[in-house]
Amino acid sequence: MNEKTNSPFYFSFYLVTIFLTILVVVLIFSSLTLNINHTAIAQQQLPFNEDLSFNIDNVTFSHHIASVNGIQLHYLIGGQGDPIVLLHGWPQTWYEWDHIMPALAKNYTVIVPDLRGLGDSSKPVTGYDGKTTAEDIYQLITQLGINEQILLVAHDIGSQTAYSYAAAHPNNVSKLVIMDFIFPGFIPPEFGENGPWWFAFHQVLNLPESIVEDKERQYLS
Repeated sequence: MNEKTNSPFYFSFYLVTIFLTILVVVLIFSSLTLNINHTAIAQQQLPFNEDLSFNIDNVTFSHHIASVNGIQLHYLIGGQGDPIVLLHGWPQTWYEWDHIMPALAKNYTVIVPDLRGLGDSSKPVTGYDGKTTAEDIYQLITQLGINEQILLVAHDIGSQTAYSYAAAHPNNVSKLVIMDFIFPGFIPPEFGENGPWWFAFHQVLNLPESIVEDKERQYLS
């Protein structure tokens, strides 16, 4: 009697188990496929075929792409004088500095790169630690034939790169300016133990892309 009574229950249980198994397999496959697609996109070469020049407040700057440290690094250069390198924060690009670039160019050679993973630079899957990004900038400066010391100015995540650069090449930096950077281990209490919400949000695989895609302007502004 009990076996007959329980038969529908066991049958339903098996169906649910099979359904959940199939669902998990589909989700895993979808995640792997999405990750492969993002990896392929990140490793694509940049579309720049030639250098482009333009004016900001009657000062000429030009776009360039340099092959450094295994990636393609986009940067702008303009002006004359001692070299000054401006490193942007997140989620900015070189354009963060557009209002002060012309003023600096009156007395300095202004070099403004897009850090790896941002703007028109390559977006590899790895290499976002300070030492690697600092090496990107060091190889760029070397390629430009700059032998004298540079002035290094950085904001936000650019500060991580700038600090690592100055630590690795202290004789190559005359002055270092760091702005608005939360040093690891010294997060203000108001941000909580794990820092601002966007720290964790952007570390979840594929989540930011799936939510923000085609809504980048609204999200960043």
